[in-house]
This record gives sequence, structure tokens and C-alpha cells, in this order.
Amino acid sequence: VPKPRMVDIEVKSLLDELCQLHKKELADANIQSSLSVQPETLSIHADKGQIEQVIINLLKNAMQSFDRNDNRMIEVKAYQNDKQRIIISVRDNGTGIDPEALEKIFIPFFTTKKNGSGIGLSLSRQIMRQHKGSLTVKSTPGEG
Repeated sequence: VPKPRMVDIEVKSLLDELCQLHKKELADANIQSSLSVQPETLSIHADKGQIEQVIINLLKNAMQSFDRNDNRMIEVKAYQNDKQRIIISVRDNGTGIDPEALEKIFIPFFTTKKNGSGIGLSLSRQIMRQHKGSLTVKSTPGEG
């Protein structure tokens, strides 16, 4: 991962742009989406291209998480937690991840997908570490 070139980024415009980019793909897959940024003036100091890569990877994973056709939903949220850390969350109500797989999803080349390479989440976690951040997952099988 190249060294990040840090700039100030407005989170709302970044997420608006990425959601807009995936709008047709979401509609074609019958997936509803929502976006919430609180406060709307939230900004981060990051490498724009690298952060976009992480969020796109999370959106793509969420879009591929469904096996049923009804009530598909992806929520993207950004907010500041009680420790003043900025959280960007991508949440789906797909099939969830089995506990055994959950322990391995950040290991390079581990994948649960037929056509996956297993590098997306590993690379995304490396990018977040270079930004002095983290990438975590919570999942309940059958709930997302």
C-alpha cells in the first residue's frame, strides 16, 4: 500500500459520490440504501483514493451478501463516537458471516466467494492502519 497523501475530505460529499456511483447497481440488484452523516459538516484527514477504495470494497461486499430477494437494505452512516473518533459504517441485512469465516476474513487470499480473490478486506485493513484507523466487522448469521 503506498504511503497515504493526506488531505481534508468532507465525508458527506465523499459518501454521496460513492453511493451515486453505485446507484444503478443497487437498483438492478433490488437493494434499498440509506445514507446518514451526522453532523453533515463531518470531515476526515485521509488519502481520498485509498479511503474510496476501502468504502467501495465494503459496499461491494454488502451488495454480494444477499441470497434472498426481499427487503434488501444497505445503510451507510458516518458519525463521531463518544471518544471523538469518526466512524464510517456500512451495514447490510444479508446472510451474515459464519463465525469460523469471521475469524479469517482479513487474512490475505481467504474468501467465501466463488469468484473472490480474498484481498479486498486485507488491503482495506492495511489502508486503515496506515491512516491510524481500524477496520472491524460484526456479523450475525441470517441478520447481516
